[in-house]
Amino acid sequence: MFRRISILALSLLCVSAFAQYPGSADPPEDTREGFQAIQESLLKEWLGYLAGPECQGRGSGQPGYQKAAEYIAARFREFGLKPGGDEGTFFQNVPFTKIETVASESSMELSTGVKLPFTEGIAVSGANESATVEGGVAFVRFGSGDLDLSQLEGKVAIVVGGEMTREARLGLFRARPAIVLTVTDGMPAADPTIVPPGRSARGGRLAGEISRDLADRIATAIGVSLPGEDRGATVLVTPVTAKLSVTTKQETLNVPNVVGVLEGSDPVLKSEVVGFGAHLDHLGRRGDTIYWGADDDGSGSTALLAVAYAFAKNPVKPKRTLVFLAFCGEEMGLIGSRYYTEHPTFPMDKMICHLQMDMVGRNEESDTEPASENEDTIHLVGSKRLSSELHALVLSMNKYVNFRFEYDEEDVFGRSDHVNFHNKGVPVAFLFDGFHPDYHQPTDTVDKINFRKIASAARLFYLVGFEAAQRDAPFKKDSGGSASNRKAA
Repeated sequence: MFRRISILALSLLCVSAFAQYPGSADPPEDTREGFQAIQESLLKEWLGYLAGPECQGRGSGQPGYQKAAEYIAARFREFGLKPGGDEGTFFQNVPFTKIETVASESSMELSTGVKLPFTEGIAVSGANESATVEGGVAFVRFGSGDLDLSQLEGKVAIVVGGEMTREARLGLFRARPAIVLTVTDGMPAADPTIVPPGRSARGGRLAGEISRDLADRIATAIGVSLPGEDRGATVLVTPVTAKLSVTTKQETLNVPNVVGVLEGSDPVLKSEVVGFGAHLDHLGRRGDTIYWGADDDGSGSTALLAVAYAFAKNPVKPKRTLVFLAFCGEEMGLIGSRYYTEHPTFPMDKMICHLQMDMVGRNEESDTEPASENEDTIHLVGSKRLSSELHALVLSMNKYVNFRFEYDEEDVFGRSDHVNFHNKGVPVAFLFDGFHPDYHQPTDTVDKINFRKIASAARLFYLVGFEAAQRDAPFKKDSGGSASNRKAA
């Protein structure tokens, strides 16, 4: 009997203590079931998918992003949320433009008279409209030793091999070739250009891939051979010119925000809204490299699911309506959230606050600050800008989680989606774990995630959202401030 009681007590202690830092209090009774529903096993399952191979880094407009959006929508449906998007769906479609090269109508023609259709082994991206590029042909191989890349200015530069380091890429960029074609084994592929709404489709620098077989044919037609490894670092400028005629096509590509709604229980207060947000997108796949975005912002998207799940599981329902928002296009400049605030599911003047989670799964780390010092820290950003009452509520609810708040990252206030709500007069609070060496790198992976921190962030904003939904009146606005839409975080 003693053993059974001890095991039961221990199991209850583990459930209660999970994701709460030392010194935290037990949550209020009317929120407890939802609070305890946020468990590490669920977080690992959700983030494992969102930052895993199926979603390919969740680049806006890429197939992996669509899979992630469908996954979020399926979870919202599973939790019992109502669709808040277009035409009774969970998707609010944001109209981007997709621009692709038409390979069958594009070609390279050498001054020797040889004409090579792109369908035989050339893929080009970066042309936002049909274009013609012409320049002398040059072959480049990177390796040990210095290269005079200035010779490549205005050239059709064909990179045949060697290690393409960051310094090498920068050197190529600064040399300003007309186009860079990288030799690849097999048939090359080009990513489409995705242009957000409201931006002109201006062309950037052209780049692409060319098959090794076709590069060999070009070298043979010119009367040279491709520089091999035995040549080391080489720039081979030829007297032959090449003209690339690139034909493109444009089409509208709908990229969704995912919107889920939990209707309020009070017949009067349900017309007012508490918002929760995270950006679902990351940098996606770029060439052969995948930027997984486990922390940025797979962690926030996972926390968003956890908050929605907690409200679904809690028997005491909020008086006000809750809206859960997974945004597209944050990495392109806060696109999805701006679109939502211009086309809201509920009037913006009915939203009493917006709670944003962007990067809540890592420990801040720098040359002077080891990650081990930040197991329980998080930056609280923007919560005092429009309402000291909202700020006070976040601090009050933190006693049930016990984060060590830091306030030294206000300069990132304009770099995540909450700023678009702030600019509409909505009080906001933003949780951000801080920067680390894997920020915007392919190494931002699930194995480095602090799941306790994600759970704590979700539990904190679950409690803040619950109390906000139950209060008698909206938050008093007693302070001011604005933030410009700077680059995304």
